[in-house]
Amino acid sequence: MSKSQLLFVVAALLALLLVNQMTAESFGKSVMGGLPWYGWAGAALLLAAAGALFARQDAERSGRLLASPTPEAEEAAREIHVTKEDLARIDPDGPDYPHPVIFPERCIGCHACVEACPHDVLSIVNGIATPVARDQCMEDTSCQTECPVSPKACIVVNTTKKIPPRKVPQRDARFMTNVAGCYIVGDVSGTPLIKNAANEGADVIRHVAEELRNGAPREPRADYDVAIVGVGPAGLSAAIAAQTLGLRYAAVEQDRVLATIEAYPLNKYVFFKPDAMESRAPLGVEGAGRQREEILESWRGAMERSGVRVNEGESCKSVEPATDGDYFVVRTERGAAKEPREYRARRVVLALGNRGTPMRLRVPGEDLQVVRDGRREAKVRYRLGDAEEYRGRRVVVVGAGNSAVEAAVDLVARRDGERITFRPEGEANDVTLVIRSDFKNDLKFANKVQVYECIDEGRMRVFYGATVKEIREGEVVIMHARTSEVLATLQNDYVFAMIGGERPTGFLESIGIKIG
Repeated sequence: MSKSQLLFVVAALLALLLVNQMTAESFGKSVMGGLPWYGWAGAALLLAAAGALFARQDAERSGRLLASPTPEAEEAAREIHVTKEDLARIDPDGPDYPHPVIFPERCIGCHACVEACPHDVLSIVNGIATPVARDQCMEDTSCQTECPVSPKACIVVNTTKKIPPRKVPQRDARFMTNVAGCYIVGDVSGTPLIKNAANEGADVIRHVAEELRNGAPREPRADYDVAIVGVGPAGLSAAIAAQTLGLRYAAVEQDRVLATIEAYPLNKYVFFKPDAMESRAPLGVEGAGRQREEILESWRGAMERSGVRVNEGESCKSVEPATDGDYFVVRTERGAAKEPREYRARRVVLALGNRGTPMRLRVPGEDLQVVRDGRREAKVRYRLGDAEEYRGRRVVVVGAGNSAVEAAVDLVARRDGERITFRPEGEANDVTLVIRSDFKNDLKFANKVQVYECIDEGRMRVFYGATVKEIREGEVVIMHARTSEVLATLQNDYVFAMIGGERPTGFLESIGIKIG
């Protein structure tokens, strides 16, 4: 109900109350509410006429919004980067309740809207985001917020909510942030695309090389021309470009090179979107896309052929502009021993992943090393690569989000879309899911159905309101999250801690980079 309609209803009620007081003595108590029957009939006709008038005005206003946008609509359009032409053709035959509309010609298939929606309204079909369950839309609007392209490819229509802007780091056309000499590329910049990230990695090094050779004074206190932090598609492309251009560089990666690609499921087909974007990177990102294994083999081969050196297992802790010259001091910690290192570089390129460092359990035994099948390895894992590598194992999965639930389901069953088939005896793992409170609100509907099916069929145990107290070589101690009372001591081979990642927002702000 609009404000004008509400005011009319209040005015009508006050008028009836006034008439009631004025006519009560004239008509007597036998008249209901102070009005005779013809008075009530007249009031009903008046209200019906007023309702029809308001309905007609609303219909005309909606028509004007499509044909010739009102100032309010144009202002909203500017906020979400939608043109007048867009407003004239947005879903003219769609339902009147809030739901997302996709512009296929703009969609780059980045999955941002799909991952942002907690109600499984959207899905990727043939590389394009597609509404597959519009009736499940709960007007969350995060799909539109997270769409990285401009103008937006995903728009929620029939909503009165104000769509907040995306909070992404500020940078200019040459990828430099508001901190002079510090550049940012790849996923952390706000555009989660492999081809875009690889192109930006090569482009930013060209900008750095041009700046250093054509204008920047020499800096004798710097040991490197550029420090590259993060070696995924963007960082590896930058490192190869730096090697090719003869720059002195240092490249550090907290995990392994291309760990984000390694984390994809086996044989996953990875799209190189957008199709119309040319490849400017020293990595093979031509064509529509490639399978995960082909990408890893090709890109690692390019790395070896170029002679690129990367310091793996080295986490960046701080980036600070020097006080005595035109360079940066980059401080890192290497390996489990957290050996401190320091790099003095004239320029810094941040090619971080947007999900940041996995959050740790911070419990005794988290860094425990165990021997499995003759190999020494970490007992606690922070992601599940190939679920088929785990058969007949005793596994604890900690977390209540989509990644944790998907991992737990994959360890006891095989998924085919929204359907699951339980693993046969001997291949299934003994899985326990540990949740601090309850499943998260943004847990996708399909994941919720699958995990409850596993629980109901006795294929998985769940401890609600619980957390891990201690990790030992062959067992895990589970305790109540609030009282710390020990709930169980489980025989255990592996622990998957999937409780989220620390987004690099705080790290970027510590450097002085503005967000939003």
